[in-house]
Amino acid sequence: MSLALLLHSPRRLRFNPTEGFALALVVPALAMEAMFVFAPLVVGFWFSLHDVRYFNVGRFVGWDNYLAVLNSQLVVNSMIVTATFAALSLVITFSIGLSLALYLERDSRSAVLMRTIVLVPYVVSMLVGSLLLKWLLSQDSGVTQALLLPFGVSDFSILSDPKSAMGALVFNAIWRDSAFAMILLLAGLKSIPRELHLAARVDGASAWYRFKRLTLPMLKLPILITLIRLLMHFANSLTYPLILTAGGPMATTETTTLRIFRLGFSDYMLGRANALTFLTFILNVVLLIALVRVFQKNGKL
Repeated sequence: MSLALLLHSPRRLRFNPTEGFALALVVPALAMEAMFVFAPLVVGFWFSLHDVRYFNVGRFVGWDNYLAVLNSQLVVNSMIVTATFAALSLVITFSIGLSLALYLERDSRSAVLMRTIVLVPYVVSMLVGSLLLKWLLSQDSGVTQALLLPFGVSDFSILSDPKSAMGALVFNAIWRDSAFAMILLLAGLKSIPRELHLAARVDGASAWYRFKRLTLPMLKLPILITLIRLLMHFANSLTYPLILTAGGPMATTETTTLRIFRLGFSDYMLGRANALTFLTFILNVVLLIALVRVFQKNGKL
């Protein structure tokens, strides 16, 4: 069909009220998306190609900011810390969330009560939870120091030791986000028809066999969504390391997001901060694609 015929077609020029109403609903959302997502992305990429200090856009430096952050030992260390923190938090949080979802699947009074108790840490904000844990682990007035005092290790500071500080950071993520994993996986478990389990039980299938051959295959999409959501959350979390450990001791808990924060708002090197932000974004996309490919390769999707 030619362009002239398409433009003069009465069917094309007819106004459909339903389509107009749908368009009216979509346009504001697209405008907000462009204003708060795409516009900052464009500005951030523009900053990453310039020498920006104290919000003053200087000379064009091209890819020098990207090369500078890639050659920075602090940035490399932050990526290693991020990978360690995200991997440990993801595995443990997902395992606990799946275990809680399986254990609390039934709608009994005790299960409903336990779900409510488990959800309490998730209701608490990340800021408040991190401050509370920091107070509990404080060497001066923390509860842990009072518990360690009878054993003669009162001088030990959990947040001052590199290994224990990373453990505290991972624990801070686990105790709050395990409930979120439970919610997503529990929703997936509720979508599985009970008749399938009853039929498998009548056929003599054991609990492990039903879980392996029935529950897990039907939980493929909730599991993928949970893993993606948790991975992106842990890999890009700023509140946990900023509030609990401040990146210490000796930058052993300084994640990539915390390094970006310090480059931008402590060192005022916004060009390099935006360059590291875009590199982190690319890494996130690669991780997402790799995770989906793993599920596809194993026949999970």
